[in-house]
Amino acid sequence: MLITAHAEFGFPHGGCGLWNLSGDPWPLDTFEEAVAQERNGTITCRSQWLVKRLVHRFAEAGGQVTCRARLENEPEPLLRGTGAMPLPALDHVVLADQDVAEPDLHRGITHVLIEPSHTVLWHGRILAPHHDLPANVEASGRRGDGTVEAWSQHLDLLQPLAEQSIEHLQVTWADAAGFPTADAVAARSRAAVDAFLG
Repeated sequence: MLITAHAEFGFPHGGCGLWNLSGDPWPLDTFEEAVAQERNGTITCRSQWLVKRLVHRFAEAGGQVTCRARLENEPEPLLRGTGAMPLPALDHVVLADQDVAEPDLHRGITHVLIEPSHTVLWHGRILAPHHDLPANVEASGRRGDGTVEAWSQHLDLLQPLAEQSIEHLQVTWADAAGFPTADAVAARSRAAVDAFLG
């Protein structure tokens, strides 16, 4: 089961919309589904739409999804929100909403996707259509609608872009894991699921 505390999957979502094709292939049937375009082996998309479409595919394949749901631990683990549901049959819970703290279930069933001793905060900016790609940031790309996505660990490098920014993003990522492209996040998520399905 996939759950989110938000009203819908993908919104709000602060993840990176850059997908490096040297890793995994693009997971959707078309670029248009995620307002994406490819340039030099990197696809730049609206990460919100990528997440939403991947959740749709999960549901179409028979997976269960629920929104506005939170895990609670009193007196036993419950899924609460769109309907309270006991969780006695669950062996594993993957918590992936970075901006929503969930309780420790005290049953050894929680698996956090990022649990390193050192993390890095990455800052992102979405720039108005047809803005030039910034040259002094770690990563950037142009989406299918013309907007530009730019990322840096150094907030001061993004400050000159403030007037052209239409959205501010941030992602916490493992220090040693490099830049958190969408394909890297997908690979880490898949590895976590594989690990506990074993």
